Amino acid sequence: MERFLAGRRFHYGACLLVAVVTVAAYSTTFTAPFHFDDIPNIVENYTIRSLANLPELLLGSRGVTMATFALNYAAGGLNETGYHLVNTAIHLINGVMVYFLVFLTLSTIQPREKGGDEFWAGRIAVYASLLFAVHPIQTQAVTYVVQRMEILASLFYLLALLLFIRGVAASKASKRALLFGGVVLSYILGFASKEIAVTLPAVILLYDLIFITRGRAKGLLQRWPLYTALAVLLLYFTATTLVPMGGFGDVSAASAGFGVKGITPLEYLLTQCNVLVYYLLLLIVPVNQNIDYDFPLSRGFFEMPPVQEGTILNIPLPPPVLSLMLLLIIGGCALYLFFRYRGHGGGRGPVVSFFIFWFFILLSPTSSIVPIVDVIFEHRLYLASAGFFAVFAIGFDALFSKCGKGTVAGRGAGETP
Repeated sequence: MERFLAGRRFHYGACLLVAVVTVAAYSTTFTAPFHFDDIPNIVENYTIRSLANLPELLLGSRGVTMATFALNYAAGGLNETGYHLVNTAIHLINGVMVYFLVFLTLSTIQPREKGGDEFWAGRIAVYASLLFAVHPIQTQAVTYVVQRMEILASLFYLLALLLFIRGVAASKASKRALLFGGVVLSYILGFASKEIAVTLPAVILLYDLIFITRGRAKGLLQRWPLYTALAVLLLYFTATTLVPMGGFGDVSAASAGFGVKGITPLEYLLTQCNVLVYYLLLLIVPVNQNIDYDFPLSRGFFEMPPVQEGTILNIPLPPPVLSLMLLLIIGGCALYLFFRYRGHGGGRGPVVSFFIFWFFILLSPTSSIVPIVDVIFEHRLYLASAGFFAVFAIGFDALFSKCGKGTVAGRGAGETP
């Protein structure tokens, strides 16, 4: 058993498990019809009906995703099954990459105390990736065909981070340069799939600080060519795409920006305090899910947002100040864990800190001061949820292990003469 867990076969088994569970969970959705934004982006989009238009598509908004729709159309026309198969395949790949991300991240910290469970990293990675693969909150991102934009951007996001991790560990300069080049290319492809990938440089920088340089900013200079390239791309994306469109729309530039009527940037920020808390609640208790929430807007810091008749929510929404306090406590815990274990590299603390920050960074494009017509969408949680699942898996494993040790200790004490 130990040889199995210690070898590559454990990774193969874990990946196969994620794949089987993912396909089983989504196999009943392969014939689901097109809905809502699928119609203008796929069904009535004549540009995707000829592969001769691929250059035009690739140079357009979210061009990489639109190009995949063109390939889908070339393979099977408007047969929904082909589109769902591709979406499920992308989600499956993302689940596998979440496994490796969690595993490699846990592997960066010092081994646990002597006599501990040396296979805990693989076990926790399996927990987190399975939750990511089958949690109901992912349904909208995977089965709503047009949200291939979200999951494809997430694929390149995860790929870039994994390439970065491997690049740092590479012993040869040529291999390291090649892997870092892959990071840059993945960033470009991710942003060209959907603009949520814009936060990638922040996550890579954070990962470097926590797990590689151990809080020593001087160590970042060793990778200055990579960070320079990412910074240049970030400025370019911001200047040429984000500023003109005014924000992060879900399908079109018309859906975001400071020109959105009916809500000010401050009101949007206050509303997002409640939205973030509601996201956390949906991850814990995924009930009453909705593709189009009638989410109450918050007009005052200390005022309970008015809820329209017929709106179904899992909890009464509090004044934004209470939600903000909860979010600050969570963020404060992440900061404490970062500074508490900075430079030590041991324990679960740094990993928990990173994945808490991951959650907030991934949601920052749509949960900030830039108003978007729809203040909440479940698919926006797609990649951010990986951070929640990683923290949950670490906490669950720690509790389970503690209870197991307590039981063994209790039995041992009872057997003592």
